Amino acid sequence: MNRPPRTVPVLLSAALAVAVPLVVVSSAPASADTALPRISSAPPRDGGCVKPSKKRPADVPWPQQYIAPSRAWETTRGAGAVVAVVDTGVDARNSPALSGRVTPASDAAGTDCIGHGTFVAGLIAAAPRSGTGFAGVAPEARIVAVRATAADGTATANSVAAGIDAAVVRRARVIDVPIALAKGSPALTAAVRGAVRSGALVIAPAYASNRSLTGSGDTPAPAAYPAALPDVLAVAGLGPGGVPDQRLAPRTAPDLAAPGTAVMSIGPGGTGSFTGDGAELATAFVAGAAALALAAHPQLTPAQLTDRLTATAYHIPAGKALVGAGTVDPVAAVTAPLATAAAVPDPPGPAALRMPPPEEHGGRTAAIAVASAAGVAVLVTGFVAFTLPRGRRRGWRPGTPESG
Repeated sequence: MNRPPRTVPVLLSAALAVAVPLVVVSSAPASADTALPRISSAPPRDGGCVKPSKKRPADVPWPQQYIAPSRAWETTRGAGAVVAVVDTGVDARNSPALSGRVTPASDAAGTDCIGHGTFVAGLIAAAPRSGTGFAGVAPEARIVAVRATAADGTATANSVAAGIDAAVVRRARVIDVPIALAKGSPALTAAVRGAVRSGALVIAPAYASNRSLTGSGDTPAPAAYPAALPDVLAVAGLGPGGVPDQRLAPRTAPDLAAPGTAVMSIGPGGTGSFTGDGAELATAFVAGAAALALAAHPQLTPAQLTDRLTATAYHIPAGKALVGAGTVDPVAAVTAPLATAAAVPDPPGPAALRMPPPEEHGGRTAAIAVASAAGVAVLVTGFVAFTLPRGRRRGWRPGTPESG
């Protein structure tokens, strides 16, 4: 995708940014705990709501090991950052890990029958809990819950646009839209522009989850909206160990990558854990890292925040067409030194007068120099021949003043 030029990077150097490498999990499982109930963007097949989970694995999930957000918590845990989740809503009342930090944009947004929005919100901001190794990337960030889907989990470009607008009204600085649509709309384009003008960064998946598990298709994933729009940070998914979940480059070029396969998080209705897959879920890790970076550096503009996240990304062998700048690195996004503002140059003054350079004719220049020297010698000789005899006739000697 052709994107407009970014602003000058806000970092002194990408090398300084990646001061602490990610923890590569070479022995990570190929999939999440199969005993965990699954979360998807569609409602359960029985037509009801997602039932609470009673499973709470004690191990740290592979994504949290891989991007190691806890290394940034000595500096910030995201307090003060506001992240909107434009999805199926967030179960604010029955999710202890998010207790007291969820602001529903509407009454409906405070409930979540499907569970997808709660799952994403947990990846962003769930607080650590005893008995489980799971926690969100920015566990003290605040969540604005926005419902942008119908009862069956489907969304339209206009419903997503309305959701982004609602997030802007509630002053979210990061807007996670874990939705991939086949086409956009003028309203969606306008909503993204309005979010950027308000100082918010919009994050969305570069492709839909139904293509993100095996990457075995013979054609690239089609363009996905809103990620295909200018100024939206497009995210690709990774499997355990940092392997891209796509085999062919998607039509919407990703800017960053993050874990998206075998992901574990919270769900609606209690303290249990769920599992899920998809680039839609990968957006949550990027949104959490953005929240940490904003909490540490609240003056960042959306463009500067994008530059910071991409410049500090952990480079992986996969090509840029599959993973963009690389894997999001929360600790580097927080701790990398900010560049000092470049000095504004003085306005240009009048141009200095410059003589034209000599002509590049070596032989002619040498001849002119010889002739000039010869002329000077003739003049000096003539002066001496005329002056000295006349001085002697008048009694003058060198070193004595001439008398009148």
